[in-house]
Amino acid sequence: MAARKSTFQFLNPAHRNLISDAVPLDGVFPLLPPVFEPLRGEPALSDGEAPTELGKAVMEWYGKANECPPEETPAELVRAIEAVSAGGRENVEAVRRATWRRNHAGRLSVAQLVVCVPMVRPATVQPRMAATAQRIMRGHGQSLIHEVGSGLRIEARSAEHLINISKAQQKVRDPAAYVGEAEKEFADSLALEGIREEIRGFVYDIYVSDDERGYLVETDDGWTRVNVAQSFMAQLMGTHVDLSTMHWEYPAGSLTVRAHTPDSIEAAHRALRFEEASFAVWPTGRTKSAVKAWLDGATPEAEATLRMMTARMDIGIAVRPYRRNSDHDVIYADMARFHVKGQNPTLWGKADDEAFKARTVVNDLVHDRFLTKEQRDVFFGDTEVPWEDDPTRTPYRNRIVATTHVMVATVVDDPVVDLRYRLVRDTLKRLRVPNSPLQAATTTASLAGLVAGLDGDGEMGQFTAVIARSFRKPELRDIAQHVGNWTELIDRDVEEIVEGARRELAAAVHPQRADLGRHQRALAVLALVAHAANPALRDYQRQDGGTRFDGAPRLVRHPSSMTLTGRGGRGGVMKVEADVVVMNAARSPEGIDQLEAIVRAAIVEEPVVPVDPATGEDLLEEWLRRAWAKAPGIDGRPGTGTDGLAGSPVPARDFRADGSDHRDGQGLRTAVAVPLWPDSPGEEDERSDADPLSDPGTWGKEINALADGIDGLADRARVLAETRVAPVRAGVDEKDYDPDGLPFMIDEQGIDPDVENGTDKSLETLRGFLRQGVMAYLKQQARR
Repeated sequence: MAARKSTFQFLNPAHRNLISDAVPLDGVFPLLPPVFEPLRGEPALSDGEAPTELGKAVMEWYGKANECPPEETPAELVRAIEAVSAGGRENVEAVRRATWRRNHAGRLSVAQLVVCVPMVRPATVQPRMAATAQRIMRGHGQSLIHEVGSGLRIEARSAEHLINISKAQQKVRDPAAYVGEAEKEFADSLALEGIREEIRGFVYDIYVSDDERGYLVETDDGWTRVNVAQSFMAQLMGTHVDLSTMHWEYPAGSLTVRAHTPDSIEAAHRALRFEEASFAVWPTGRTKSAVKAWLDGATPEAEATLRMMTARMDIGIAVRPYRRNSDHDVIYADMARFHVKGQNPTLWGKADDEAFKARTVVNDLVHDRFLTKEQRDVFFGDTEVPWEDDPTRTPYRNRIVATTHVMVATVVDDPVVDLRYRLVRDTLKRLRVPNSPLQAATTTASLAGLVAGLDGDGEMGQFTAVIARSFRKPELRDIAQHVGNWTELIDRDVEEIVEGARRELAAAVHPQRADLGRHQRALAVLALVAHAANPALRDYQRQDGGTRFDGAPRLVRHPSSMTLTGRGGRGGVMKVEADVVVMNAARSPEGIDQLEAIVRAAIVEEPVVPVDPATGEDLLEEWLRRAWAKAPGIDGRPGTGTDGLAGSPVPARDFRADGSDHRDGQGLRTAVAVPLWPDSPGEEDERSDADPLSDPGTWGKEINALADGIDGLADRARVLAETRVAPVRAGVDEKDYDPDGLPFMIDEQGIDPDVENGTDKSLETLRGFLRQGVMAYLKQQARR
């Protein structure tokens, strides 16, 4: 939502919250609008007009980069660079100094030009906000574009498809926002300093069909800077500023992808004058006296606009991938470089970044025919699989199977298709990330979350944590270590899987100790995914003991889907990992019935809360953890585990989701302690000397508790950061005010520096501890 211009701090140089001073215009920024001047006496290009001096230099550059005569340079590419240029002879010399830059995936031929920001299109293909933007695109019946093809080609369905992508991206990150401190600092910096660091991009071949295509300069790094600059220029001038696709528009309002021509460039240059603005955007003439007169009388709005009008941009026209890499790999490596702090309010979201890497993994699997294109469309969120089970539906019968297969296809090491996982690891290595099972699971879990339909960082983070941690374990990932292949069963009827699980349980001599059969394992995995993804459990509500105004019981949100450690042991449950819970349940007839109920509850048209067939109780996470945190006893029921210790009691029929087992709420609130050593002779003398934390199981639980505590602090900080000043304190009429326009308490009240300074050492200690642990873990994984 656009802010009121009167709230812009950068228009008041004396404002106490500004973090930078205004950069002078003269000698720093171009002060004259661009002019299109074809050379005289030069041969005409295919569009009937000679190139400009810059265009001729571009042709020579293209010839050298592609080892061909300059005359073979596509005229459309020449015009695309001429259209964005704002630098005159400076850009001509820059093109003549074009160089080859390299990254881990290949080389790219680049020149740094001064460009008109309104003429640059923000990136179509980019990781930021990809997961959320994809869900918006579904409303158009379209998908994001995930990959740049050979020859720097971006293939789209239509011009509208490309515009819809831009609009979806802007819904996720509103470039006009001016509310939070970070948003204000970002926009203030652009308005007072201009775009300091160079943006990056390429001249892309935008392709719909052979009859509908054209070259266009887009960013690959600089989406936020270009979008925000265009948005705030538009708010200052009161007019539309993004002119990058103006030449696609017909007077009647339809859109067609077209190449730039001399006529379209001249039309764009006329539009760049923005004569409809309430202030003079440019000097009225091109003489020194005209420029000086403009500088002397320029308003703060005009000065801010001109600072944002141009930027330095590294533009690439050719790439040469190294062996086994693609054009897309080179471009992704370029866009994934360090993001400049100070003009990027946030780094790429972890889920978005991992999903972008996962798309490369999946594309490689499709290329080598381990996946079909139809399966890829599901993985990327282009095709939404319904929850309801339909055995005739392809490529997946229901959403739970589809979500599970994301992880199977990218993480499971199956001897029958042993080259598949090897390809995944090779791709991760090519992306310069650890090619370990942990990294494979972490990378592709974000796609599993997309297939499951999760929304928001919180939901996605909880889901990907439990899925990634479970699938990187040998119990799920390493087929060769177990009897039979559970992954072959996930697309079977639930009845068949459950019956097979019961047969395997009955055949086991010691079911509490024996390795799970493939049907048991398949049922446990499907139940884990179903419980973690089920929206009825994620949005679960419980009574809090109060009543509403109409006398009905008051309900509060109590998310109860499966998480990594039981939401930090909420309700006193044991914080064992989720896969342990479902695997233990699969060792009992009673548990198999519950796992079946969990799966069935998630494969109907609208998923419901699963219910225990025996007791009628809701199968919430706390319920399952109390029942199955330990293996079942000899009788197959929850209680005494296989180690002979008292386990968690079976949840009573009056079990309460708030952690109390009794009606008065005073029941058990802590799980039975897990012993640090097994009860065996000859070890008593060692116990007094050993640190309990040296036990691997206890160490892992303590680390999980630490991580949960950090998450809790972060959640509390987010709540405080979003707290707004009361209307009365802000001096706003409570009858007529915009809630989103109220300032935040953190901006108005702030934090005492003594309080903040006192946390520095603690935070650095914590960060150092976590970093040391991660590096040690990755080294251990690499040795395996």
